[in-house]
Amino acid sequence: MKRNNIARMVVKDAQRMFDAASGGRLQASFDASGYTIDQVIYAELDTLRGRARNQGRNNDYVRRFRQLLRVNILGHAGFALRSLVTDWEGQPDRLARQAIEQRWKVWCKRHKLTAKLRTAINSMPTDGEALVYTEAHRDGLRVRLLDPALLDTAYNVNESGKNLIRFGIEYDAFDEPVAYHLNEDYSHHHPGVGQHGASAGVNRKRIPAGQIHHLFFAEWVGQRRGLPWIASSMARLFQAHQLEYAAVTAHRIGAAKMGFFKEENGEEYTGDGESGDMALNAEAGTFENIGSLDFVPFDPTYPAGEFTQVHDQHLRATAAGWGMDFHTLANKLSDVNYSSARVGLLETREFYKELQEWVVESVIEPLFAAWLELELLAGRITVPTRTGPKALKRELAYYLPANFVGRRWAWVDPQKEAAAKKTEVEMRSTSLSQVIRERGDDPEDVFAEIADEQARMKALGITPVQVLKPKEASKDGDQQTQD
Repeated sequence: MKRNNIARMVVKDAQRMFDAASGGRLQASFDASGYTIDQVIYAELDTLRGRARNQGRNNDYVRRFRQLLRVNILGHAGFALRSLVTDWEGQPDRLARQAIEQRWKVWCKRHKLTAKLRTAINSMPTDGEALVYTEAHRDGLRVRLLDPALLDTAYNVNESGKNLIRFGIEYDAFDEPVAYHLNEDYSHHHPGVGQHGASAGVNRKRIPAGQIHHLFFAEWVGQRRGLPWIASSMARLFQAHQLEYAAVTAHRIGAAKMGFFKEENGEEYTGDGESGDMALNAEAGTFENIGSLDFVPFDPTYPAGEFTQVHDQHLRATAAGWGMDFHTLANKLSDVNYSSARVGLLETREFYKELQEWVVESVIEPLFAAWLELELLAGRITVPTRTGPKALKRELAYYLPANFVGRRWAWVDPQKEAAAKKTEVEMRSTSLSQVIRERGDDPEDVFAEIADEQARMKALGITPVQVLKPKEASKDGDQQTQD
């Protein structure tokens, strides 16, 4: 009896637990299929990427999104290496740090690493992934980017006794990538140019996973390929573009102030005598003659005030999906003040920091480890000694500790922010070193530079600027007033 009561209660309450799970006419088009992420990628990745690339070529807001990602993740200088090598006593090994940082800087500039990362970041909104190919060379590590479209989503193999292949990527028993199967002529060929990437006749080259760094942001458990970051917003962006196009057309027609002539007896208009089609000329000051005499004015009033409201709503939803603040994406700063701008920027900048850490972990740290190993083996990193340059000879693990610092941002009102940081330091709620790290600099480097600067100024007879404490500043001001 008790069981029956519980059963009836569950059936009764299930009808009002979640509206989203209920059936009915209004939810008929609400897809409830439990697709796996592999099914979604297999069925729709190529279509999504094709349409996203189209938007990347033609949609100004997608181009703006790309620009914001490039500028805020990489900035003009990319990621700065801060070597953290310490000796066996835990003290900074400054000679080794400087040698590694200088050599890395030279290598990055020679191989245009920041420019390549900028291209990889630029492709995320439209491709959702990038392939960074590395190759050991006698001159050191070489890096280049490959088009992710070279990984065929239709190449899937699941045979007994062999590694699983999904979407062109080969996995071991622990579901870790061991190889990438690209078109054989992967340096020049792109699918769809000259042959079909998914056809049986395509030759593929197997590249060990150690040479490919697959950059994509996994949003689902088990996700193997990246999806365009603008995927969820493309339909909305397309409609917004169509809305703009219709509004511009209405503006042109409204500006033309056209009118029509018609026949009093209602004779049918037969066209231009050639094609027979009805003609509508939107040139300003033009009136179309479709009969004679009787004039009918035409003065459309759309678009009025509703256009901006509807269009902005599209962009607000798009900005929310992209992790951007609306006024920055839409370049609409007229409606924000310092407080609202600061709130929006704080959250957006945390999103950029998350992406910076993702780039560092996915690409830069593995690249650095591979580069450092080759440089140490070749003896190309040297430190000065009394007898001349000496190559670093210790094991890789000794020299590997490092930190990569991305760009940081100035505030809308730097004076207020500086005063707030000063108060935090005086209250001992943070340290000066932490403030320097938040700015993207290394405290050790800053302190050493200040000490060198003070010593140099003293040697030249220049009195360094003294920062007065509040009481001292007050006394000095009183003395000047009395004088």
